[in-house]
Amino acid sequence: MRRNLLLFFALSLAVRALTPLEPQGGSGPTVIVPGKSVGLLQLGDTRERAFELFPRKPNMDQEWQEGGGCGTTINWLDKKRQTVVGNVFIRIRNGRAFQIDSRTPSFQTSEGITIRSSPQEIRKTYSGLRAYILSEGFSGASGGYPLIYWIDAERGIAFAFGQSRKDQKPYLDSISVFEAHAEVCPQYPPLEPSDKRELTPYSLKAD
Repeated sequence: MRRNLLLFFALSLAVRALTPLEPQGGSGPTVIVPGKSVGLLQLGDTRERAFELFPRKPNMDQEWQEGGGCGTTINWLDKKRQTVVGNVFIRIRNGRAFQIDSRTPSFQTSEGITIRSSPQEIRKTYSGLRAYILSEGFSGASGGYPLIYWIDAERGIAFAFGQSRKDQKPYLDSISVFEAHAEVCPQYPPLEPSDKRELTPYSLKAD
């Protein structure tokens, strides 16, 4: 009897090992790890691996060339029950992911920070963040102002804030994961390095 149980347990492990990973649209891990990963997708993974985890949806997901040495961007729409709840932007350079931006509540840090989190929650959780304007580009959704990035270059994580067009209140637009000490590629075309503006730490408006 004991031998049969051991055999059954071994077979179960083998079947589990051969079972393919569910794509991120399913029930895979949803943790954002600074300097490393968003869900199962890790920095350094290939473009092919990105499409394994975030399968392309025809006539929905897009891919385009960026400027400023920021490679190409894959825009994956996070769709739940026919409703788009957000986006994941996978930035590819030399065939590999070098930055991942989450704009969906489906992913969160181990501390529970997600795009629904307030600036106060982020400031309380992450000390030593520095604030920058990396691009003069904007959209109507960001209130007509450029995004302001709170960046932890040591850990490899950044938080981009816009302002609500309706009430001018700040909101978290996206969370970016990148390699430690690397340059952050902003959502809109980046400024030249000499034109990037550093603001007072934790600023939510241009000084």
